[in-house]
Parts: sequence; C-alpha cells; structure tokens
Amino acid sequence: MAEARVGIKVAEDRQTTTIEIGSVGGPSFPVELSLEQLTTLIKLLGQARSRMVDGSKKQPLDGRTVETVINPPWYLQVASIDGSLLAMDHPSYGPLAFAIPRNDVAKIVQILNAHLALPEPSQGKPS
Repeated sequence: MAEARVGIKVAEDRQTTTIEIGSVGGPSFPVELSLEQLTTLIKLLGQARSRMVDGSKKQPLDGRTVETVINPPWYLQVASIDGSLLAMDHPSYGPLAFAIPRNDVAKIVQILNAHLALPEPSQGKPS
C-alpha cells in the first residue's frame, strides 16, 4: 500500500474544513466539507476502524495516555441491557454512547463514591 499524506485546514470562518488526501509525492485531492459532512465522515471512519479491530483483543486502558475532555455534556439512563447508558458529546467525535453492564456500573459507582469521600480540592478544578 502506498504511503499517504493527509492535510486538514479549517476555514477562517470555521464553517468548512478542507481535507487533502494523496500519495506521498503524488497529487492531492482537496475536498471541502461542512460541519455536518465532516461529522458524517468521522462517523464513517470510526465504523471502518471498528471493523478493522473487530476480533482483536481489547487492550486495558490502565497506564495508557488518553485524550481527556473536561466537563463534556453528558446524559445517563438505565438501559434495557440490565445496565446503564452513558452518552457524552465529544468535541472531536460528536455524541458517543456507551452501554455499560450492571456489574461494571457497580465498579464505577464504587470508584465514584470513593472519589466523593475525598476532601474537595480548594481550586475547584477536576482531579
């Protein structure tokens, strides 16, 4: 497979994004996308990635560096899976939802209760 180069530029008015894709040393092909089109592309890329990792062993997150979003809009409800549905609006990926089984909900509640038992920080920033 040829090595690819990708360039992305957000317009000054932040209404569109131009993406250029091409092979290294070859011509690139610019495409201008609206926010809705970009969101659809991100969703389709995520679905493609999901198919690529399907069947792979899930790696634990402990000790890994992950992108952190401070204070995202979120929604939580009891789910029909005997667990909970947690949805968050990620600034890079848009709305994401997670169906969390009941036994994992119990672990999360235990950790959050331990967090709430700690003294409140004086700065008011998330820890």
